[in-house]
Amino acid sequence: MKTTATEAEVPAQEAQPSQPTKAERKQQKKAEKAERAEKAEAEKAEADRAEEERAQARAKVATEDEWRSALETAVKQRDDYLEMARRTQADFQNFKRRNEQIGTERYDEGVRDALSAMLPVLDNLDRAIAAAEQAPDIGKLIEGVQMTRRQMLDSGAKLGLQEVPALGEKFDPELHNAVMRTEEGEPGTVLEVFQKGYRVKDKIIRYAMVKVAAE
Repeated sequence: MKTTATEAEVPAQEAQPSQPTKAERKQQKKAEKAERAEKAEAEKAEADRAEEERAQARAKVATEDEWRSALETAVKQRDDYLEMARRTQADFQNFKRRNEQIGTERYDEGVRDALSAMLPVLDNLDRAIAAAEQAPDIGKLIEGVQMTRRQMLDSGAKLGLQEVPALGEKFDPELHNAVMRTEEGEPGTVLEVFQKGYRVKDKIIRYAMVKVAAE
């Protein structure tokens, strides 16, 4: 059979691409959804990591600021209490001229009261030093707290302030206050000091709070 010219000139129709089936479209949407979920999860993980780093940085700054604030407060309290002690001493000098015997006793009582008021500051400095030694990169701050504590003790020593020996010592009810007892350790020995004790000359102004090995 012969092909006419008209038929020969008609180009062959190109094959049309097949449309995806409903199942294929569903599978494609599922894959796209999973991809979006994975991307969102990765972005959330990155955001959480960044937030954690920022929180750590803020915590470090806050810790250093807290120690600086604690040191400033302790220094101010130290100055206030030392000024109180100096005023007490000045008052005594005036009183001494009037009555030497009575004045001496009142002076000692005034000094004991002033130094007793200073003891919570010493406690805070001890706690600040102990805590600061566990934190990194604040060596200068520790030195500042230790220097402040030494200055306070030196000033107190001029007025007769002395620390009561406790750790490792034989328990003495005239010096120590046993708030805890244990069966461990050498009987009758002070094993731990919860709060230091102090005396002014021969007078106890605060007993040492201790843990003692039971006898």
